[in-house]
Amino acid sequence: MRGSTAAPTVAPVAELLSTTSHGPSARVAWPAAVSPLVADVVAGPQVARPVLASFPTCLYLAAGSHEQVLAVLAADALALPIGLHLALPSTRVRWGVEPGAHVVVGGGRVRLPHADVVAVRLSRPSRVQALHDSWGAAVCLPDPGVLGDRAQQLVATVLEGGSAHAGVRSLIGAGRGLTPSGDDALCGVLLTLGALDLPRARRAHAQVASAVRSLTVRTTSLSAALLLAAAQGYAVPDVARLVSRVVGTRGRNDGADRVVGGRSGGSFRPHEPAGLVDRVLAIGHTSGRDLLAGVSGALRALDAHTTSQEGTPRG
Repeated sequence: MRGSTAAPTVAPVAELLSTTSHGPSARVAWPAAVSPLVADVVAGPQVARPVLASFPTCLYLAAGSHEQVLAVLAADALALPIGLHLALPSTRVRWGVEPGAHVVVGGGRVRLPHADVVAVRLSRPSRVQALHDSWGAAVCLPDPGVLGDRAQQLVATVLEGGSAHAGVRSLIGAGRGLTPSGDDALCGVLLTLGALDLPRARRAHAQVASAVRSLTVRTTSLSAALLLAAAQGYAVPDVARLVSRVVGTRGRNDGADRVVGGRSGGSFRPHEPAGLVDRVLAIGHTSGRDLLAGVSGALRALDAHTTSQEGTPRG
């Protein structure tokens, strides 16, 4: 989602204190950091926004068009790049609204029934690092399975000059839940291609991102918003860190480094933290694993394309 990078309306500390009362109908102000991707929604005119979903750690609000979503996040929530992030843990937060209700958003705040979530500063959502020709060991990732195969085919087709549309269409919206499995794999593809500062990777990324943007109506609003964020390189911190590290890992002279983990029998090299992969795998029911399948598929396609190019006779 492309949000304005302008700072949202920031309430002075005195105003925050003045809006905190202690009576039986106490209304409090909860300071929060707002992502630049959604800052324009929070800072804009006050509009009643529908509640899409409510969980103890997070509240998802429709923020305009289908692919625009504002996530109001407690401190212990997953740090989504489309969020207004509180310092308070979920044990101290009660949203007071359910799906189907409306919440007023604008003027630098989200007005809940008994509290205002106030944007007091901009956050810095995590982003993958663009690297030049340095993708490496996928042995640190779990077996990608069928999703990885489909992601690989998508990237291979685009690298060979084909269209991304059919491959993206087969994945987007495929699965259950707020973020279907196919979408998670597409996020992995977009993040991986976006982390490589190479002409062929940039071209492939542009084509996949364009196809995704044209097909977001086929998936949920939340998933569409996260796909568009991934197209810009944004992801939760552990995912962004892992993709940057895997794509930037060198050591391709070892043939095992070019085989996706699980099938090569390889293990982590000392400088690759297994704990980071475990944390990504723990995201959602299968979201982390599905996203890594997309990463693995994209890496395989890139390696196979490079091998075929290196083996092509010249002159």
